[in-house]
Amino acid sequence: SSGAMLARGLRAAAAATLRRGLLGVRGLSAASVNPLGVAVPTAPKPPLDDSVRRAVAHYRNLPVSPKKLRVVANLTPKLYWREAMMQLEFCRKNMAVMVKNCIESAVGNAEYQGMAKDRLIVDEIIVNKGKYYKKMDYKAKGKTGVRRSYFSHLRVVVKEVPEREVKATKGFARWRPDSKLSQLLAMPWTERIKELPRYKPIPGYDPYG
Repeated sequence: SSGAMLARGLRAAAAATLRRGLLGVRGLSAASVNPLGVAVPTAPKPPLDDSVRRAVAHYRNLPVSPKKLRVVANLTPKLYWREAMMQLEFCRKNMAVMVKNCIESAVGNAEYQGMAKDRLIVDEIIVNKGKYYKKMDYKAKGKTGVRRSYFSHLRVVVKEVPEREVKATKGFARWRPDSKLSQLLAMPWTERIKELPRYKPIPGYDPYG
């Protein structure tokens, strides 16, 4: 009816007037006022440190569910990037290769931006749900259902930190210049395999060829 429409119009006009008045108050923004004109308290965002240099890599629509990918991705945050790569190298899950390649891509982006590779750590790694498709799920007695196959998005952020912070990360001791691992990596491949008693060389294999 015309009376109800007039009442709705008056309420809308009053809400708009209140909203404009609240926006004029110092410290309130359009995001902190709801459509009814009521001020909603919002937590202040922490200031970003512009002095910290970061590099990002995105892998989209990986053929694995987010639930499975997060189990592997949670192995790497706050580690020296080479230590994170080694943890994934010995992980027995197939999706570890995806995470490892994404970290390697982020380190390559950081090196392209002029960052020092020996001062990079994995700052954060984020797994989100990607697209999905539906397929038949066959059940008993001729019935069927719907099964969903999920894909995932992976985001890796590496950060350049001071040398003392890199040395304080977990597992960095094996990457020191005087460690046995660093000495092995400095050897040529033909001499390195002599120091690995469990390794069975493959005929014709050359990692540098």
